[in-house]
Amino acid sequence: MQKTCLAFAVVALLQPALNLWASDASLAVFEKRILPILQASKPSSCTECHLSGVELKDYIFPEQDKTFAALVKADMIDLKQPEQSKLLKFIERRPEKPSLITDKVRVEEAAAFREWIVAAVKDPQLLKAKSTASVGPQVSDELIRHARKDRVLNSFAENVWSEVGRCAACHSPDKNQAQVKKFGNRVSWIKPRDMQGTMQNLLDSGIIDVDAPEKSLLLAKPLMQVEHGGGQKMLLGDRTYKQFRAFIDDYVAVVKGTYKDAKALPKLSQEVSQVSEIWLKIEGIPKSLDKQFLRADVYAKTADGWSKERVATGDRAIFGGGGLWQQHLTLTAPRDSARAKELLSAQKLAGGEYLVRISIDRNNRLAQDPNSDFTKEDVIGEVPVRTNWPSGYGAMTVVKLPAQTR
Repeated sequence: MQKTCLAFAVVALLQPALNLWASDASLAVFEKRILPILQASKPSSCTECHLSGVELKDYIFPEQDKTFAALVKADMIDLKQPEQSKLLKFIERRPEKPSLITDKVRVEEAAAFREWIVAAVKDPQLLKAKSTASVGPQVSDELIRHARKDRVLNSFAENVWSEVGRCAACHSPDKNQAQVKKFGNRVSWIKPRDMQGTMQNLLDSGIIDVDAPEKSLLLAKPLMQVEHGGGQKMLLGDRTYKQFRAFIDDYVAVVKGTYKDAKALPKLSQEVSQVSEIWLKIEGIPKSLDKQFLRADVYAKTADGWSKERVATGDRAIFGGGGLWQQHLTLTAPRDSARAKELLSAQKLAGGEYLVRISIDRNNRLAQDPNSDFTKEDVIGEVPVRTNWPSGYGAMTVVKLPAQTR
């Protein structure tokens, strides 16, 4: 009994010193390993998955007690099983294809927080700390999800990668050796069969201008606003321009953090598309329509008439001097429809009867306002055609402009 009482007396005498040692130990780790993360100029491993909205610094305050109390309040620290703390699990999340550099940073961050949390839960003073401060992202879950890189990659897939075949002859290393000899490897921004690598190439090369997105070379060159060895491949307001611009504007808004709430997020297009090797030619176009912007929308024959939604489309300037317009078709389908799921794999149209609806932007409206679209008033004629839609430039389906519009 006397020995037990003596032991308690010794512990009581040593407790202030033990508490001071625990406080000194946790503070030393905080100052050595956690504060440098807060003060670092380089981004944390969070940026490997999030373009904006989430940063490890959002979980740290300059003061140890405030940081610890706020993390406990947010249920990010497990006081009983510190090494199972939610914050550690967040830091240790890895994307499917982590980079070597970021992976190393992630390991270092996790080790730093693990050491500090384990020390901090033993500090009686920290356990008493209270805080009204909040840690973590200061934006909504919707904005966080929208800024994830995998979501941005999906936008790239729909808006840019679906068109990449148009650029491959000059910009893909498996096809552009003649261009490389003239201009060097800088022209090879496409990575064959690697969508994510291609997007990263575009972002790293500066082809997308985050300060003036409308002047991005990804737009300016195919528009011939800047010299482009491949010639003009795009018109202001055409479908490709709208898709490229949609990706660029969204990417810029994400990285700059200009979306303030979910209402500001862009609406998902109700139509999906995929470039094909099916070509359509329209002949009999008068010289008076030279260089005007023409769009041809294709509708399929159904039991009730022509399909409500178009099944293909193509748009570009008229070559009136040659009396024709020709373009490869982009296959289209309503999002979430059975046909939409077939576009990526099939990339073809079944043979049969179709209607080609022809529209012309006579007043140059789309060039003045690229966000506008063709209207019913722009339709100049409709041409029925029966075809098997063969693929390839040398096997075009040909229709004639209706006589009354010439």
